[in-house]
Amino acid sequence: MSIKICTVYFEGKYTKDYVSKLYDGLKRHCTLPFEFICYSDTKDVKADTIIPIPEYTPIKQHWHKLSFFSPLFANQKPGDEIIVMDIDQIILSNIDDIIGYPVNDNEMISYEKWWGTTAPRLNGGFYKFKSGECKAVWDTYIKAPEDWQLSYFKRMIVHHKYFGEQNFVEHIIDKNNINLKLIPGEWIGKITNDEDQNLKNNVDYCKKFNKDYMVLDKPNPSLKVIHFANPNTDIHNSNFSWIKDYWK
Repeated sequence: MSIKICTVYFEGKYTKDYVSKLYDGLKRHCTLPFEFICYSDTKDVKADTIIPIPEYTPIKQHWHKLSFFSPLFANQKPGDEIIVMDIDQIILSNIDDIIGYPVNDNEMISYEKWWGTTAPRLNGGFYKFKSGECKAVWDTYIKAPEDWQLSYFKRMIVHHKYFGEQNFVEHIIDKNNINLKLIPGEWIGKITNDEDQNLKNNVDYCKKFNKDYMVLDKPNPSLKVIHFANPNTDIHNSNFSWIKDYWK
């Protein structure tokens, strides 16, 4: 059994150093052995294994993440633990408890989405499952990728074209009676480009976990990861002074 940490990079919103900084952060803060795989439209990224994205494919943007749900992809072996991570995250401290979070057959692990009140329950920035145990996600999607990747936008469930991938994943695991287990939310922070939303998240974090603010002059020591999620949010344009100490 091996752990494969899988990411996707494509030219656009993020720069290639997002991949290298996630990889280096994992190397600094994880003592468990893993293979870091990047499914990428360029070979110029830092990873243990780089898989090229085909030039011509109906799959768009972050929907390429769903390829890792196929047990035939990325040289998976039976029993391998597959982790799919977004690259817009900063690793803050030791994450052995996250990377090594126990996963059973017929089960998916994700971050607890403690912020907000809307579906889905899971966070698309982190999926963990045993190879082949969640293949229904890929099998369903690849039958009609162009339909699925616009479905949630057309139905106005999401407000940005090609969003809705995490909604789709939750829908399919629910439909196939795959158990969803959530990693403790106090380990996970969320930052957006909206100052009012960040303030609300800080207050909600205090109330939910009976702790100090999520981020003041620096991240709460209980946090292991901060996800810079939302369509207009990125890390390299954020003005938090603490970022330089962790994202490197």
